[in-house]
Amino acid sequence: MKFNQSKPEMGGASHRFAGAVCLLFIFGSFGMAETNALSADEKSKGWRLLFDGQSISGWTPEADARWQVVNGTITSSAGGDGWLRSKDVYSDFILQCDFRNVPKGNSGIFLRATKETKAGDPSNPAGGYELQINNEDPKWATGSIEDYIQRLVEVNPTPGKWHHYEVEVRGDRIIAHLDGKKSLDGRDPKFRSGHLGLQHHKGMTISFRNLKLKPLTAVPGS
Repeated sequence: MKFNQSKPEMGGASHRFAGAVCLLFIFGSFGMAETNALSADEKSKGWRLLFDGQSISGWTPEADARWQVVNGTITSSAGGDGWLRSKDVYSDFILQCDFRNVPKGNSGIFLRATKETKAGDPSNPAGGYELQINNEDPKWATGSIEDYIQRLVEVNPTPGKWHHYEVEVRGDRIIAHLDGKKSLDGRDPKFRSGHLGLQHHKGMTISFRNLKLKPLTAVPGS
């Protein structure tokens, strides 16, 4: 008995292959977010872009750090100690940003900071909270609010790679996630509104990108 053997239809296989490639492209596109930009969904939810990837408009350099826009990042790798202060003041908000530190680098993100720089310490505002980016700090390491709230778990983001912070500041409570992992959840009532800030220490390099903020209450004075 002979069986009829049909040849595979190459056209059908080609269509299936093309369809699979198309699906991979579509799903991959959903996972890719444009750098230093807001999605339509973020805009509809009230997010604000704090850095457009081209200039530091909206920010004021304090003390001696030299801030530059390098390949779509806010970077400081020269000058002395200093910090970059947002011109606007915020109270309750959610802040997101990416950072890239160097080995044994010391930096941080200031929340509800004063406009004035701390006397004798140009890398810090006179008051406010600092969300640490410093793996080597023996007491207040990355993920902590220096001098105020200890981190929940040990986190050591790899130097030279990009990492993502999301921090919610609401009333006296501060919650932070680092690369999607909850690193901080604590309360302190001292500072209720202020500027944002980015820290630089002399002899080190720190870079930031994708800075965006969603106000949870009206901006004081607006």
